[in-house]
Amino acid sequence: MKKNLVNILLGFLIGGVFLWLAIGNIDFEELRQALRLMTWGWVAPFLLVCFLSFVIRAERWKLLLEADKSDITRRTLISAILYGYMVNYIIPRLGEVTRSIYTSKRENLSGSAILGTVVLERVIDVLSIGLMLIIVTFFVISDRQTFDALFGAQAVGLLDEARTPLGIAILIIVPIATLLLMWKGVKYLYRLKQKKDDEGEEVKGLFRIIFMFTDGLISIRKLKKWPLFIGYTVVLWVIYVFLTFIPMYGFGMIENYELGIGSAFSVMVIATIGVMLPSPGAVGTYHWFVKQSLLVLFAVPAVIGVAYAIVSHAAMLVSVLLFTLVVWVVDLLKK
Repeated sequence: MKKNLVNILLGFLIGGVFLWLAIGNIDFEELRQALRLMTWGWVAPFLLVCFLSFVIRAERWKLLLEADKSDITRRTLISAILYGYMVNYIIPRLGEVTRSIYTSKRENLSGSAILGTVVLERVIDVLSIGLMLIIVTFFVISDRQTFDALFGAQAVGLLDEARTPLGIAILIIVPIATLLLMWKGVKYLYRLKQKKDDEGEEVKGLFRIIFMFTDGLISIRKLKKWPLFIGYTVVLWVIYVFLTFIPMYGFGMIENYELGIGSAFSVMVIATIGVMLPSPGAVGTYHWFVKQSLLVLFAVPAVIGVAYAIVSHAAMLVSVLLFTLVVWVVDLLKK
């Protein structure tokens, strides 16, 4: 209980610090003016594309769960994802647990096994964002000053070390070795569970939870529709690029600063770093990374960047609230 409280307080502290960094030097009268001049034509397309992201994420998740239950309903998965997002806006990372528990109760499946598939999804997403960050670093952030302005002098020092032969070797070997060791551990636990099942030995307590969790992680081996899974992953990230791009119309960024899909891609990748930090609903962390990426990479004034970050973040929150309400009403009508 104390550990959870510490994590929650730490999350609020991190969010508060980054929010102060984002808006601390902003003239609030200029910010109010930027928000007042925003156009609203982008909102409807944003909501539509946002809902599409929930559907695609549910479809991808369904592929991991089909080995355990082929007739799992899409409505359940979309509901679980939305409820998980809702909880994450309050307590970081608890949404994944909520999402798993909700699905397990609605579909009569092991909560631990479902949580394993959610963790597997997160691992895949982290690997994806890592690859995209490498692309942005080498093709968009082309000089030391830009990198310094975005991530700080310490990060520049780490980048210099990473560019040495030893650094490159470490960057290649350590992640691969870590993934291999993790995979070996998961496979060992999976074989151990199968052996106990064959011997008819009942597993109880913590080991049962661990074995069920391992089942979820190992579900990647049961995946039969690999091309579709990869396709959904690519489409999902393309959607996130468009969710970054669409609100730019509200602040005239397309016309005034000549931003395009490529610019939105760079902002999305850098902003995702903020989303991954343990702040409630990415408050503060998202706003700072978005402001910095727009300012440093594309010379968008800080006040416009902060206004954009506030509005795009709020639009995502409204989308989650709206579609959660819709799903809840549909669930009531289906009962």
